[in-house]
Amino acid sequence: MDSMRVAELLQALDEFREKLVEHRELWGKSLSQPIPDYPVRNVPDLEKQSHWLTRRLGALRPYIERFDAEWIMRHPATGSVWDALDVSVGLSAVSQMKGPSLRSTVEKLNTIAGRLEALDQDDIVPADRAVPLKSGLPADRIMLAYLSHLHPYIAKGCTKLFVDGHYAQAVEESAKAVFQYLRDASGLTLDGAALAQQSFSLKAPILAFSDLSDETKRNEQLGFMEMLAAFAKGVRNPLAHTHGKLEEAQKAFEYLCLASLFCRRIDDASPKPSAAAGANP
Repeated sequence: MDSMRVAELLQALDEFREKLVEHRELWGKSLSQPIPDYPVRNVPDLEKQSHWLTRRLGALRPYIERFDAEWIMRHPATGSVWDALDVSVGLSAVSQMKGPSLRSTVEKLNTIAGRLEALDQDDIVPADRAVPLKSGLPADRIMLAYLSHLHPYIAKGCTKLFVDGHYAQAVEESAKAVFQYLRDASGLTLDGAALAQQSFSLKAPILAFSDLSDETKRNEQLGFMEMLAAFAKGVRNPLAHTHGKLEEAQKAFEYLCLASLFCRRIDDASPKPSAAAGANP
């Protein structure tokens, strides 16, 4: 299995843990006394349990280690080390190793199950730990769920339009909202590219992300100004002259995210920096 849904993995881990608890109980009843070592009773049943647990661990181990990679145990007296997962499901270790391994493994599996319960049950868990968890939701559900997380100024004017399927109009309104938000922040009455250029000018900025004292800081200021100007020319202005245009949902959603980002970056800018260094806009 290359991946599993969270709900499927949680179910599989619960089954594995329950079988491991059953194995622990039978194994404990099967030891010799007064000095336990290896099981002396119920060996065929223990071997059957061990066979199932070992095979199941082979399938689940990549997922288990994704959430907890520390399974090495050490005996405090002898210094012996072993893998708790392997010893828990096998029958070749003495009780001084298997007993602690079973207790630790069951506890850790409970912790992993708790972490899984906190996740979206439709999310995809890849077996490869290097691959991040992925949402298992369809794209349209993800987009609708994220609308409320857009910048409030964009969300309040565009969410209903998007939900109702008016995608192009939602994009147009989001673009208008960006420049109205910039007017409110800058106090200017200009619009579009001219508004962006005067607000984030390098010579006499009304808003700035820094003191513009070096090239890197000036590049950030200039780059944002140019992006805003391009957003006016390439997105808002064409939409304002093509009423009734149809737009794809995903593309429209991504435009809304871009508009939201512009508003958040406007929030990041401070009015009238203390030192607006030179350079031409």
